[in-house]
Amino acid sequence: MSYIFSKFVKKYPEHYIAQTISRIFWPPPTVSVLAYGEHDDVLTLDLSGSHRLPGGFLEKGEDFREAARREVKEETGFDVEIRDLLDIRHNESGGPNIFFEADVTDGERNSSWEGEVKFVPKDEVKEKVWKLDHSHIHEYLFPEEEE
Repeated sequence: MSYIFSKFVKKYPEHYIAQTISRIFWPPPTVSVLAYGEHDDVLTLDLSGSHRLPGGFLEKGEDFREAARREVKEETGFDVEIRDLLDIRHNESGGPNIFFEADVTDGERNSSWEGEVKFVPKDEVKEKVWKLDHSHIHEYLFPEEEE
């Protein structure tokens, strides 16, 4: 077996195992963004009828607000201005999900493998099927009903 091949075979499984174990014991943080369009419509990604908010993992050296702006841009094509921190919850991996509110400021709709970009009118939000991680957004859109 060649030296290069043996280095690859040895390093790759060890690297994979280390990454997997670290995600179990130290789940990575994520961000989600509740972004509003010009008519207070909610910016969503529709993947086979299930809606979710733009968001994802932080990159090395990135703060939460930078990650939120980047994820919205990558997944939807829109730029946003981050307003408020709405909540901190657990993500699917058990790590923290930092949940922001934002306004769409610029850009063009650009659907990706993450889903078709849609603006959902506020009064239609409750009718949509939401990915479990984002099923709580009505708490922020309709706070008077939560009291």
